[in-house]
Amino acid sequence: MDPVEAGDCLGGRPQQLIFLTGLDPNNRESHSALVSTFGVRSQDRPPLNLRLVSAELELPLGSEKLTGRGILRRDWPSKYLDRVPALIVLFLDLDWDHPSWSEKKTEAESKCASLRSSATHGSRLAYLVVGKGLDCWSTSFGFLLLKLSSLKRAVPIPSDDPLATERAHELCQICRLTPRQLFVVPMLGDLAGYVSKLESAFHELAQGFYQQKLKTIRARSIPNNSPALVVRQLFKLAFISELRQDTHTAYRNYRLAYEQCKDHMESWDGVDIFEWRTVVGILNYKICELCFLHNMAVEAINQMRRHQAIFFAGPTGIYPSPQLANIELQLWNAKQCWHFAQLFEQAVVNGLTALATLNPGTHLGLAASLYSAVNKNILALKKSSPITKPYPVPDPMANIQNTVFFGQRPWRIGYDRLAPPNVEEDAVTAILHRLVVNYEGVISLLNAAMVQFKKYGCFRMYRKGIIEKASVYYQSGDLVRALQLWVAVVREGIPPAIRLDILQKAISAAYCAASLKDYVWCCVQLMLNLPAAEEGLRAVLRCQPPAPPFSQNDVTPAQMAQYQQNWVKLFTERQFFSIQASHIDTFVTVQAAFLETDPVQLDAKVPVRICLRSSAVHPICLSAAVVGCDIERRRRNPVAVSDVMPLVQASRQSITLEPKKKTAVIVMLDLSKAQIQKGQTLWITRVCLEIGDRHSKMFGQLEYNFDHTVLQSQRPRSEFGSNMLRIAASDGDLEANPSSTRVSCLVAEIAAATLELKNTCNHRIEAVRLDFKRNEQQTTEAIAVLFVDENDELRSELTIVGAEAVESGETIHVPVRFSAQLVGNIDLELETSYLLLGETRRRTGRIHLTITAREPLSVKSGVLSMNGLPLASILNHSEYVIKAEVTANANIIITHVEWLLADVLTPIGEQVCAKTTEDYLSESEVITYCCAVAIKTSEDDVETPLGRLAIEWKRTDGVSTVRSVVPLCRVPLVQCPITISGTLVDPRAATVRNPIRVAYSIQSHSKEPIELTASFDLADMFMFCGEKRKTFQLLPFAIHSIVVVVMALTAGRLPFPKIALKSPDIAEDTLQHTSHALPANLFVLPCVKETTMSDV
Repeated sequence: MDPVEAGDCLGGRPQQLIFLTGLDPNNRESHSALVSTFGVRSQDRPPLNLRLVSAELELPLGSEKLTGRGILRRDWPSKYLDRVPALIVLFLDLDWDHPSWSEKKTEAESKCASLRSSATHGSRLAYLVVGKGLDCWSTSFGFLLLKLSSLKRAVPIPSDDPLATERAHELCQICRLTPRQLFVVPMLGDLAGYVSKLESAFHELAQGFYQQKLKTIRARSIPNNSPALVVRQLFKLAFISELRQDTHTAYRNYRLAYEQCKDHMESWDGVDIFEWRTVVGILNYKICELCFLHNMAVEAINQMRRHQAIFFAGPTGIYPSPQLANIELQLWNAKQCWHFAQLFEQAVVNGLTALATLNPGTHLGLAASLYSAVNKNILALKKSSPITKPYPVPDPMANIQNTVFFGQRPWRIGYDRLAPPNVEEDAVTAILHRLVVNYEGVISLLNAAMVQFKKYGCFRMYRKGIIEKASVYYQSGDLVRALQLWVAVVREGIPPAIRLDILQKAISAAYCAASLKDYVWCCVQLMLNLPAAEEGLRAVLRCQPPAPPFSQNDVTPAQMAQYQQNWVKLFTERQFFSIQASHIDTFVTVQAAFLETDPVQLDAKVPVRICLRSSAVHPICLSAAVVGCDIERRRRNPVAVSDVMPLVQASRQSITLEPKKKTAVIVMLDLSKAQIQKGQTLWITRVCLEIGDRHSKMFGQLEYNFDHTVLQSQRPRSEFGSNMLRIAASDGDLEANPSSTRVSCLVAEIAAATLELKNTCNHRIEAVRLDFKRNEQQTTEAIAVLFVDENDELRSELTIVGAEAVESGETIHVPVRFSAQLVGNIDLELETSYLLLGETRRRTGRIHLTITAREPLSVKSGVLSMNGLPLASILNHSEYVIKAEVTANANIIITHVEWLLADVLTPIGEQVCAKTTEDYLSESEVITYCCAVAIKTSEDDVETPLGRLAIEWKRTDGVSTVRSVVPLCRVPLVQCPITISGTLVDPRAATVRNPIRVAYSIQSHSKEPIELTASFDLADMFMFCGEKRKTFQLLPFAIHSIVVVVMALTAGRLPFPKIALKSPDIAEDTLQHTSHALPANLFVLPCVKETTMSDV
C-alpha cells in the first residue's frame, strides 16, 4: 500500500549512460590508468555514467509495444539509465605505423559492425585509438585534442604527419564513421587533461542521441487525446530533457503533465485512482526538485501548497474498499510531505536559507500528524472488522515488486480491468493482514521535525512535537516515556488549555503505570479543574488505590484488575514523594514574608508570616509548613537551593487549609542558630508543605522555591512585609550615612571621602577607630585601592583614630584619603570599633565604602604623513608625524607631556620629546599633541609599536600632580628598499611662467642594486622640460638625484609635481607608499610686472 514506488531512478540529477568497451584494465597497465582517470568524478565534469562493459555487448532488443491501461511504465526510466546507452565508445590499441596495419584495420571494422548491429535503439558510436606514442607525438596530440574539444577539427591528428592523416581517414571510411567519431589518446601526455576533453566530446555526442529520442517521442500520435497517453508522452519528454541537461524544458513538460492530471481528476476511474495518485506524486516531486535546482524555492513551496490543497482532499475512492482507500490517501499525503521535506533539507544543505516559518520541519511535522491519523484509522478498522479469514494462498501481493506500471495493483498484473472476484477478495484479505500500526515511523518523523524546529529556533513547534511524541508513546503503551515528556513540557510553560489536556492524559498514564510521584504531580494541578483529582489525592494519602481517572469502558476488566493490584502492591512499602511546585499551578498559593523590616541583630528571633490559599473543594490537612532562608550568595547558587539544606529554617505543625480561604500562620526564626555574619542579607528561599505523617507509610512534600519565577502564572506579590531581611552591620549601632559611603574619583589621583558615622545606641561610646584590613575583603578588586596616611604615604592597610567620645545620637566625621588604581566600582569593607563605659572588649561593626573610579583622560593615536594626511601603514626608513588626541574626562590641567618613543623611532632634528605646558581642559574637551619622528627597523618586522605617552595632570582645583602613562597604537609596517624626497632648488623662483627647478632624491637601503624607471605625468597647470621617462640602476645604499624643470601656468596652491617609480624588483603597491614622503602642494606666486618710465 506504499503509494511511492518510483525508487531512486527518478530522484536526483540523471546521468547520461555511456558504455566503454575494448579496455582490459586487469591485464594492461595503460588501460588501468585510463579507467582510473575516468573514475575520478567531480561536480564540474559532465554528468556522465561511464560503464565498462565486455566485448560481448548485449543490448536490449526493441520489442513490440504492449497495450495496457497503465500510465507510466516502471522500467522505462531505468531503460535509459541502466540499459540503453547514449554512446558506445570502442577502445583499440593502435599506432599509425603498426606493421600489421591491414589486420588492425579489419579488426576495427569487425568490432564496429558488431556494435552497430547490437545498438538497435540508435545509440551513437565513437572509435577511440589508444597509442603508445612517441615524445614528439604527445605535444601534437595535446594541441589537437584541444581542437577536438571545441569540435573545430574532426580528426585529432598531427597536421605535419601525412601518414597519420591518411590512415585516420582510412579508419573512418572502412568503419563507416564520421571524423567526429574518431579520437586519439596518447598515453605519454597529460592523461587527465585528455580524459577531460574526451568527456566533453562524449557529452556532446550523447546530446544528439537524446535530441533524436525527443523527435521520435513528439512524432507519435495520441489516439483521441487520451489523458493517460498525454501524461505519458509529456513525462517522457521531460525525462529525456533532464538527461539532455535541459532542465528548464524538463520543468515545463513536468508541469504540463501535472496540469493534465489536475484537469482530468474528475474523470479518473474509481479503480485507477491509486495509480493516478502515484503518477501525480512523482510529477510533483520532479517539479519541486527542479524548482530548488533553479533557485526558485518560493515557487517550490507554493507548488507544494497547491498540491496539498488540490490532491490531499481529492477523491478517496472505494477501491479496494472504502476504509482501505481512505487509509491509502492518508498514507500518500504523509509520503508527499516527507519527500518534499527531504528535497527542502537537501536544498538547505546546498546553500538555501530557511526561515523559522519556512523550514523542512513544518512538512515533517505534518507528515507525522498524517501518519498518526493512519494509525488511528488502522486501529479503528481492525476493531470494527476483525480478520476471520487466513492469509490467502497464493499470495496476491507476491508480485508487488514486479508491477508493470507505477501504482499498479500487484494482483491486477495481466488484467486490463478488475481481477476475478475471488482474486479481488483475497487481495483485500491480504492487505488487512499486512496492515500494522507503525508507531516507530511516527516517532521517527517527529524526531526529524524537532531537530529542524530546534535548528531554526521554533521552540513552540518544538514543544508541540514533544506533546505529539508523548501521545504516540502513550498510544503504543510506553507509559514511562510518555510521562517523562509530558512532565518536561508542562514545566517549560504552555497555554493553560493545552496544559489541562496534557494533565488529563498524564494522570491516566500515571494511574496505569502506578507511578506515585507522577500521579500526585498531576493531582495537585488538576484539583483546580477536576474534583476527582482531589479524591484521588486523598485516597493515595490514605494508602488506598485511587479511582481510575478514565472510563472503565476504555479498558478490559482484566486490565483494570491489574492496575488495582499494582497500586495495592505499591502501598505495601513505605512511600515518599517530593514535588517541585515552583513551576506549576497547584491547588494552593503560597506567600511568605518577614514581619520585621528594620535591620536586626545576629541573635534576634524574627517572625515570618506564611499565607496559604487553597482552591480545593474540601479542607486539606498539612502535617507541617517549613520556611527556609539563606544569605544572598547561597541564594544565587542553584546547587545550594536545590541540594543543600537552608541556612536557617522554622516550621509550624498541623495546619488545616480551609477551602477557598486564606490561612495565615506565623513562625519564628532563631538567627542565633545560624552561621550569619554582620551586614549580610537574609532571603526567604523556599516554603515546604508536608503532606502525611513522617512516621507513616505515606509522606510527601510540596516545595515552593522563591528564587525562580513561575512560568505558568504570575505569583502574586506579598501584601505584607518583605522577603528579605538585613542583618545589622554592627552590634554597637555605629552606622554610616549611605550618602557618604559612595565616592567617585579618577584613577591614580589622591581622593578624599568624609564618612559620617552616627551613634544610634543609647549610650556614650569612646575611643572610636576605623580599620581597613586587606585579608578580610570580600572582593579581589579591593587590592587596587591604596590609602594615604597622615605622612602622605601610600599604605595597603589603614587605621584611623576617630573621636575620643561620641554621645548618643551624635554624628562624627572621619576623613579618609585613598588612591584607586583600577577603573570600575570597588567595594570596600571597613571595620568600626569602640568601647562602652565600663567595658574592656571593643565592640566592632562593618561599614561598606563603594568607590567608582574612571580614567582621567583617553588618548587616540595615529600616524600622519609629513603633509598631514592620515596613514593606515608606514614605510621603513621614512619620516612621519605621530598625532595623539587627548580627551579629558574631567576638568583637568595638563602640566607636562613626554613622548616615550619606541626604540625604532627617533625624533627629527631638534624635535623635543618632553614639553612643559599649562593646558586647561574642561570635561569632554579634546587637545592634540604631535611629534615628528623617523623610523628605522629591521627588514623582518611587519608591525611596529609607537611607544607611550606620559601626561602629568591635576584637577583644576587640586594641588597634587598625577603622572599617567598611556600606550600609543601599533602600526603596520611596509618594507621598501628605497625612499624618496622632493624639494625646490630655489623656492624664490616659484613664480608664474618662470622656470622652477625641482630636485628628487632617491636613496637605496638595500644590499643589492635596484633597477628603477622614473616617469612624470604633470597636470595641465605645468609645462615640463626634461626627460619624462628615465631608467637607471640604483646602487646599494646610494643616493640618486633627478632634477627637472617645470613652468607653472597659473598662480596659487598647486599640486607638487609627482614622480612615478616602477621596478621589476619591487611590487607596485609598495612603491606607491614612497610618494607619501613628497610634499603635497607647491605655492606659486604671480608674476611681478616690471616698472617702466611710461608707467611713471
